[in-house]
Amino acid sequence: MPFSLRQVDGATIRPRTRAPLWALPLLLLAAVFLPGQVWSSLLIAWGGLLLVSYLWARGLAQGIHGRRHLRFGWAAVGDRLSEQFELHNQSLWPAPWIELLDASTVPGYQASVVHGLGAGERTEWRYAAICERRGQFRLGPWQLRAADPLGIFEVRRPYQDSAEIIIHPPTQSDIPIPLPAGTSSGQTRARVRSWQATINAATVRDHQPHDPLRWVHWPTTARRGQLFVREFDLDAAGDIWLLLDMDPAVQLGEGRDNTEEQAVLLAAAMAARALAKNRAVGLVSYGRNPQLIPPAAGEGQQWRLLRALALLQADGQTALATALQDFRQTARRGATAVIVTPSASPDWLPHLLPLAQQGLSLSLILLERRSFGDDQSSQGVYDSLRQLGFAAHLLHKGEIRPPALDPAQRRGFWEFRTLATGKVITVRSPVVE
Repeated sequence: MPFSLRQVDGATIRPRTRAPLWALPLLLLAAVFLPGQVWSSLLIAWGGLLLVSYLWARGLAQGIHGRRHLRFGWAAVGDRLSEQFELHNQSLWPAPWIELLDASTVPGYQASVVHGLGAGERTEWRYAAICERRGQFRLGPWQLRAADPLGIFEVRRPYQDSAEIIIHPPTQSDIPIPLPAGTSSGQTRARVRSWQATINAATVRDHQPHDPLRWVHWPTTARRGQLFVREFDLDAAGDIWLLLDMDPAVQLGEGRDNTEEQAVLLAAAMAARALAKNRAVGLVSYGRNPQLIPPAAGEGQQWRLLRALALLQADGQTALATALQDFRQTARRGATAVIVTPSASPDWLPHLLPLAQQGLSLSLILLERRSFGDDQSSQGVYDSLRQLGFAAHLLHKGEIRPPALDPAQRRGFWEFRTLATGKVITVRSPVVE
């Protein structure tokens, strides 16, 4: 096990191997008990070499410092994740090599690099790579590693700070399914007013500084002598609930093309499309950590949904039939439930009828099991749903496509900038499978 020789300003100095240190007492014994000047000369030379190497390493331990900076804590699959790095050598000794060791957990993201710095020099660079998988990951911790020119003593400066990053599913995927129309009547006024313009104006209110001029209700303004703006009802199309079947017993496929990823990709695209139309969208899923996000509209709701979908895993123990029973206690009349499942079992079909009798509009999206490599087909369940009068869609593998990541895009790259000349050098990393 390696041992620490000395800790200087938070950096640790240790010998890379113990052999050079053991050689010193052996030379001392030889100089004492064996005749000849050669042993004394070797002892002085080796001792001086160890002293210079240690002083060199001590100077690096005091002088090398690094910093990294992440611009955004959010990214989507297919986006380029980028960090800025800085490295300083404030010592009087040049550093033949300084290695940055990164312990980040982001798949396909390897920011480790080796760089050399002269005495008093500073360099900076940027590392970027494509986000390949959704989830919650960590950038850091990391450390700097250097050594004297002979490689006798090693210097390590750890940085325990780390940053969490959420990589959410993309929202630009093409889906061959229209948004459900909803069941709410256009003559019914919403209890909650919309903060965005809709086709339904409900009343007027005092003008606020952030209100656009196109909202001004000029007849009321002229009558009362001060600015009044229209206040809008929410869209009468009704709320949308996205219910994802996260029972691990029914999932199929591997990697980016499995049913779990396809369901998440579909939900993210549908939520983004609905929110863009000022629809209120909610999410229900029953993984190990159940997700229940009530329907709401606006950009804030989109970020809440994307965070939940980024963390969603098919690791629960709740079957779809149980999930539908529990969902019945949450849903309200007039909403639309979009249920996404790869299940080909008819056991959960009877639990749809109480939801329909409760006044919910149901839209079922079945992921065709046979297209994901299973022997059983979902066509039978699809036909049963159509016979019962429910809106149903059958999706095959490949109909919902995540962003294409070709090998050239997947390669991370470093951009080194020479501070003296401003010249930028780009170095690409190999593809990580």
